[in-house]
Amino acid sequence: MLSRVADALYWMSRYLERAEHAARSVDVTFQLDLDLHGVLADSVDTEWNALLALLRMPSPPGIDGHVPASTLPRWILVDGRNPGSVITCVNRSRNNARSIRGSISPLMWRELNKLHWRLADPVMQSRVAESPHDFCEETRIGVLLFHGVSESTLTHDEGWHFIQLGRYLERAEKVLRILGACEILLDSGDAADLPLSNLRWSAVLRNCAAYEAYRRLYISRVEPERVVEFLLVNADFPHSVRFCLTRVVDSLAEIAGRLPDRCDDEVSRTVGRLLSDLVYFDAADLDGERLHDFLSDALARCGRIGSLLQRQYALV
Repeated sequence: MLSRVADALYWMSRYLERAEHAARSVDVTFQLDLDLHGVLADSVDTEWNALLALLRMPSPPGIDGHVPASTLPRWILVDGRNPGSVITCVNRSRNNARSIRGSISPLMWRELNKLHWRLADPVMQSRVAESPHDFCEETRIGVLLFHGVSESTLTHDEGWHFIQLGRYLERAEKVLRILGACEILLDSGDAADLPLSNLRWSAVLRNCAAYEAYRRLYISRVEPERVVEFLLVNADFPHSVRFCLTRVVDSLAEIAGRLPDRCDDEVSRTVGRLLSDLVYFDAADLDGERLHDFLSDALARCGRIGSLLQRQYALV
């Protein structure tokens, strides 16, 4: 496969995953603020600025320091000046797809194009400041439809596996960043206020599309240690870091034409070591500081995996 095509497929998928994550995070933050309104002072500004930091987005032009919450939904979702906004990520994904129309199915292009035009609708965008839910829901459904069509209509060859690499590596990084941000909750005294702690940790699960899956596995209240363990090492949940890295390992093996347990290159060895650490992960052995070190190291290794992929397959 030409490196140009592999690059476009990889980034098409990665930008879409990034857009869906940002949209879901905005929706969760919006719902959390409705729940916290009147309970905590200045909760609105605090939650939205924390989200901006979590998504690693710059502040809107002309604003330094604390950003007013009222400006952030539009900035994160529909502002084209923001390089990480949902609309920017969808546009970049669409541009990559357009450059390789012959390597994706017509239905994949159709769904991605439909998503682009739905999100570009001025009426849809005008409602974002007041209530971003509809825009976020359109984004999430559009991305899920795209991946469903990809699964059903595209040959599962090298090109399809580059799509999986982009999707699952981006997802693993995002979940690790969310868990890293949760260290503040773990170290704070929120646990003394069970309703408030429950609300915040439920939001963490919803940020990872994991709330319903977690509650089916654990019937009791949301417990921080179980949340961390579930999002890190559950082997069956599609948004856990372990699940994502397993898919990365499988796709690398298919692209290279070898068995998954053969690590013949540096990128495969790097993913394999991190996956092995997660397979033998024991949450009981990690206190706050050691968990911080583990998450920071895992996130750094995910960044290295991305760099090694670019070097090995000339992805730019």
